[in-house]
Amino acid sequence: MFFHLLRKSIRRRWSRIVLALLAVVMGASVASALITVALDINEKMGREFRAYGANILLIPENSTLPLEIGGVDYSVKKEKYLDERELYKIKTVFWRHNILGYVPYLSGMAEVGGTKTVLTGTYFDEGVEVPALGRAWFGDRRVEEAGATFTTGAKRVFPWWKVEGRWPAPGEALVGASVAERMGLGIGTVFKASYQGKEEYFATAGILTTGGGEEGQVFVHLGEAQRLFGRDDGVDKVLVSALTTPERGEVDPKRLSPEEYEVWYCTPYISSITLQLEEALPGAEARPIRQVAENEGRLLLKFEGMLFLITSVALAASALGVMAAMTTSIFERQREVGLMKALGADEGQIYQLFFAEAGAVGLAGGAIGAFLGLLLAGAIGSRVFGTPVGTSPLALGVTLALSTLVAFLGCLSPVRRAAKVEPALVMRGD
Repeated sequence: MFFHLLRKSIRRRWSRIVLALLAVVMGASVASALITVALDINEKMGREFRAYGANILLIPENSTLPLEIGGVDYSVKKEKYLDERELYKIKTVFWRHNILGYVPYLSGMAEVGGTKTVLTGTYFDEGVEVPALGRAWFGDRRVEEAGATFTTGAKRVFPWWKVEGRWPAPGEALVGASVAERMGLGIGTVFKASYQGKEEYFATAGILTTGGGEEGQVFVHLGEAQRLFGRDDGVDKVLVSALTTPERGEVDPKRLSPEEYEVWYCTPYISSITLQLEEALPGAEARPIRQVAENEGRLLLKFEGMLFLITSVALAASALGVMAAMTTSIFERQREVGLMKALGADEGQIYQLFFAEAGAVGLAGGAIGAFLGLLLAGAIGSRVFGTPVGTSPLALGVTLALSTLVAFLGCLSPVRRAAKVEPALVMRGD
């Protein structure tokens, strides 16, 4: 009997139901789109941020804070170097798939064309062999992965570098714009670099413009700088680009319980990734580049807050639309409600009938809105980030729940008034 009344009620007032349904669909589509984007925004924005440089610095352990002028470390300290042959281990940490690239450096003051100039050896676009992990345990997770070649270097980690000409091949150099202007070096010009009696000849493959200290340096392949400076397999620092999740406050891993530590370790926070890098490379100290990491975290939190605010406004507007449609519908049905109460229906049954209508509207509108929201999220991902946004069952479930809640809230006030109807007054026409 109840479902018969519900079905007839919806059928007889389908125009009002459609208006309420459209209000729910509009709110649900916006909510679905923004929730889907919010669930994927850390990775999307993280990749966008990584286009502006690295966020982790690796230096030899017990080194002092580097004092750099023009890219050269002038700190007073013992000469310590990281072993280039061990750097592949950066791609063997738990969050190795979040490591987008790394760039090793070996810098020194060399005589270039008779002038003291910073010469830096690095990777430009280097293929690094990562051996098979085999069966490895990370916490309580077993991982089996085959070996692979990982391509990294300045070309990938610093895509904003502007190179006039081309990236260097072996025997060639990338010359900073200010060095090229000062020394009159053009593309194709061959110059001599000397250091403590050792000499190397390089051809200028490209002129580098960055707007930073790189313009005062000459970049060559790492092996050639190691040969010139007599530092076989040595690097003085490594810049690492990693996708991370913003941390809310600093965490001391030593004070965490085993369960909290596992959650922290298995979350791509910059602090957990730096710890994993230090574990993989004994003798190295990993430091987050605070200026980059903290600003990224603040910006991501602001984006999430903005998405939450827009979603809230859209759902509030949807609830108002449902309220308007349901108020009109209930006003038109006052005689019907009065008759129901005269025949013995109590307030609970009145609530039940109208809330059932609202629930049906909320579920139907939520399902349609969730589908439209996925299409909208895909369009946002393609236009803003250049890649589609991943779909999530969580977004669908949250959208359906919010749509049903909005429908209930929208009809709450009209139903309360309907439940207070006096049968005698309504039947008499007062």
